[in-house]
Amino acid sequence: MVSAGYAAVTVNNVASYSCATTEAAQLRVAMESRAVIDQAKGILMVRDRCSPEEAFEVLRRISQNRNVKLRDIAQSIVEAVQK
Repeated sequence: MVSAGYAAVTVNNVASYSCATTEAAQLRVAMESRAVIDQAKGILMVRDRCSPEEAFEVLRRISQNRNVKLRDIAQSIVEAVQK
């Protein structure tokens, strides 16, 4: 009986660790995405002389029309300026 209890605790700890690791990875990606999106918004704001909200709307519209992730659209805008 004692072994089953230890096994249950171990399984629970492994599951908790796995969830925490996944969440940390997702947060890392989200923060990286946010930085790229903010850079692209800034580029659009200068280029199109628009507000941050309007720049984000441009990104959102392009993303939906092309069926491409907004982060990928933002990345392509940032890369185009860096060349």
